Amino acid sequence: MSIIESIKADLARVSESLSALAQDVVESSGADGMISASSSAVLAGGVIAVAVVLVLLHVLFRRSPQQMPNMPLHLQTRGPRWMGYVVAIIFFGFLGSWAWYAPLSSAAVAPGVVSPDGSRKTVQHLEGGIIRRIHVREGQHVTAGSTLITLEDVRALARLDELRERMIFLLATESRFLAELDELEAVVFAIPDDLQQAAAAQVEIAQRGQQQLFESRREMRSARVRILAKRIDQLNEEITGLNEVIEAQDQQLALVAQELEATKQLYEQGLQRLSPYLALQRQEADLKAERASNRAAIARIGQQIGETELQLSAIGLQSREEAIEELSRVRSELATIRSQIPERSDALLRTTVTAPIAGQVLSIQVTTEAGGILRPGGDILDIVPDDAALIIDARVRPQDIDKVYAGMSAQVILTAYAQRNLPRIFGSVQSVSADRFVDERTGEPYFLAKIFVDNQDVDALGQSIELMAGMPADVMILTGEGTFFDFIFKPFSDSIRASFRED
Repeated sequence: MSIIESIKADLARVSESLSALAQDVVESSGADGMISASSSAVLAGGVIAVAVVLVLLHVLFRRSPQQMPNMPLHLQTRGPRWMGYVVAIIFFGFLGSWAWYAPLSSAAVAPGVVSPDGSRKTVQHLEGGIIRRIHVREGQHVTAGSTLITLEDVRALARLDELRERMIFLLATESRFLAELDELEAVVFAIPDDLQQAAAAQVEIAQRGQQQLFESRREMRSARVRILAKRIDQLNEEITGLNEVIEAQDQQLALVAQELEATKQLYEQGLQRLSPYLALQRQEADLKAERASNRAAIARIGQQIGETELQLSAIGLQSREEAIEELSRVRSELATIRSQIPERSDALLRTTVTAPIAGQVLSIQVTTEAGGILRPGGDILDIVPDDAALIIDARVRPQDIDKVYAGMSAQVILTAYAQRNLPRIFGSVQSVSADRFVDERTGEPYFLAKIFVDNQDVDALGQSIELMAGMPADVMILTGEGTFFDFIFKPFSDSIRASFRED
C-alpha cells in the first residue's frame, strides 16, 4: 500500500472515530442533557484541526515512489507512524480538553402531550332549554359573536313580559299616588321610553286605568267632603232654630213674669183666686225648662259640628297616609322587579348562544334540532381559539422532580412531525404539580409539569403544522450545565459517596 493511500485510510478512520464519538455524546445527552451550541462548535473545530494536521503531515513526510524500494521497512513506515502518533496525541489531547472544559446543558427529559387547557374553550349554557336550530358543524371556523345554537325563547320571553307588565302597572300606580299627594288635577305618568316602545298597549291600558282610578278616588273624597260639609250646615241651621226658640221663650218668660206680678198683686188684695197665680208660676217654670233644654241641645249640636269638622279634616290626612303607605309598598316591589328584569333579559339573550372567541368548532355535544333538550349547565361544544397558547402537559419522572421547578427553560419536540422540518421550540415551566400522579394504564408514577411555549415559536411553526390537543411531544427541561467528565463520572461519584456512609 502506498503512503498516500495509507494517509487517506488513516484520515478516514480518524473522521469515523470523531463522528462516532460525537454521535455517542449526542445520544447520551438526549437522555441526561443537551449539547450547547458552543460545545458543538468546539467539536466541529476539532475535526477540522485534525484534518488539517493530517494534510500537513502528509506533505512533510511524503516520499517519492522511486525512493521507497531502496529504504528499509522501518524507514519507509516512519512517516506514517509519526503521523499516527501526532494524530493520536492531538486527538486525545483535544478530546480530553473538550471533555474537561466544554459545557453541556443537562436536562430532564419528559414525555408529554399538547394540553387541552391551552387550546380548547368549552361553551356551556346556564339554564338549558329546547333546541330550535344548530348553526355550526364540526370543524367549522367561527368568529367572535357568531351564532352557534338557537334555543326556544317562548318561556324566557313570557317570564320577561310578565315582569314588564307588572313593572308598567307599578309605575303607573306610583304616578297616581304622587298625583294624589301633590293634589294634581291629572296624573303625570313617568314610564321609561324603552318600556313604552316594548309594550305600548300595556302602557296605554295601565295609564288609562290609573287615571280613571285617580278620578274615581278624587270624586269619592269630594263626595265625602260635601256630605260632611252639608251635615255641618244642617247642624248650624238647627242651632239657629234653637236660638230663635230660646229668644221666643225669653219673650214668653218676660210676659209671664209681668202677668204673674199683676196676678200676685190682685191675689194679695183679695181680688184674684190662688189657682190662676199658681198656673202662671207653673207656666213660667215650664218655659224655663224648655229654654234650658234648647240650650243643652245647642251644646250637643256644637259638639257634633266639631266632630264633623274633625272628620272633614281627617279625610285629607287619611288619604295622604294611605297614599304614602301604598307608595312605599309599590316602590319596594318596583325595586325587586328592577333587580329581576336584567336577569330575565339576560336569560332571553342567552337563548341565542354565540361564540365567545374566534376559532374552530370541535366536539359538538348536541345534535338534535327542533326539539332537542339542552341540560342546564351542560357542555355544548368546544372552540379552539385562533390565538391559542401552546401548553404541554409533561410527565416528569419522580427521580427528576428535585431539579424541576416553575420558571425553568425547556425545549419542546413535536414527535408527530419530522424534526428536520421543524424549527426549535422553546418554552418555560409554568407550574409543577404538588403531588405525583399514577398512570392508570402503566402504573408508572409521574409529576405533571405545565410547559408554556412562547407565541413567537408557535408562529414560527407555520400554517402547515396543525396543533391539536393530545398531540405527543418530548420535553427537555434545562436543569443546569456540566462537562462531559461530570456526566461520565457522576455514577461513580454517586456510588462512592453512597458506599462510604455508615449503616
